[in-house]
Amino acid sequence: MIWLVALGLLAQGFRQEYVRVTYYTLTGITTSGDYTRRGVLACSDWISLDTELVFDDGFSGRCLDRGLGGKYWAAWVDVWVPDDYTGRVEVQQNYGDYTWVTFGSD
Repeated sequence: MIWLVALGLLAQGFRQEYVRVTYYTLTGITTSGDYTRRGVLACSDWISLDTELVFDDGFSGRCLDRGLGGKYWAAWVDVWVPDDYTGRVEVQQNYGDYTWVTFGSD
């Protein structure tokens, strides 16, 4: 079933990538000049800032920040969360270590 959805998205011209997903809790100003908040993602340098990424469960966010994930993985996304508990429950339990993301608008 997931492959059918993926094929349908690719047929519509959407790009998908399998990425390492983690979370971060640092607060402040992002690389793009915005503030950290729900929906902010820190992404691999090759993903343009302000690119929307949509996860399989419908959650979407925008790449507004950078981080150090590029030292360890070729494709990675850090999801901003307000605290570690939220990161464990909403990111680690929902997505595991790796997940598919679909590129939306940038």
